[in-house]
Amino acid sequence: MKKLLIINQNSPVVPPFTDLCKPNNDIKIQEYSGDLESAEKYEEVLPDTNLLFIAVGPNDADLYLEALFEAVDEIQPPISDIVMLSYAGVDDELDGSVEYPDVKDQEEFIKQQRYAIKIVDESEIPYSIVRMSQLKDMHTTHYELYNEGSKMPVRTVSPQAVAKLAYEMLIEQKLINHSIGITDK
Repeated sequence: MKKLLIINQNSPVVPPFTDLCKPNNDIKIQEYSGDLESAEKYEEVLPDTNLLFIAVGPNDADLYLEALFEAVDEIQPPISDIVMLSYAGVDDELDGSVEYPDVKDQEEFIKQQRYAIKIVDESEIPYSIVRMSQLKDMHTTHYELYNEGSKMPVRTVSPQAVAKLAYEMLIEQKLINHSIGITDK
């Protein structure tokens, strides 16, 4: 059995993602939503973690991931794969501008997201990044994907579609080591 640790900061993607994982008897799910800046608190939940799903932000993702990976370095859990949610625009790939809720300083937000991704990359653990468009609850799981470096339109995406892609990446082992933009079809 694999232990899946979900680092959650009230993400609307986590409930549908968890629903997809629950029927899988080979996965034990643990969700962490405690102090996101405490390496010590992460150390309490990291032992025996095989899979890591990170759903934090939009703001301060860099601070949360610094603390998380400080704990990962200390504990050395047997993590084989990571999927991290980020936002469309971190790679200058959008064909227009977008404003994310609760983001007041767009430039600082992009810097924080890029640094958070760099922290994951430097861990040298296989990972995938999901660059989400603006979330809109439409209960659809049909999506379009955009490879890193490709232009993508400014559109919305449902939490269910993001959850489906994250499940395919982390549990079904598809699109490993990719940074993928996602919008609804």
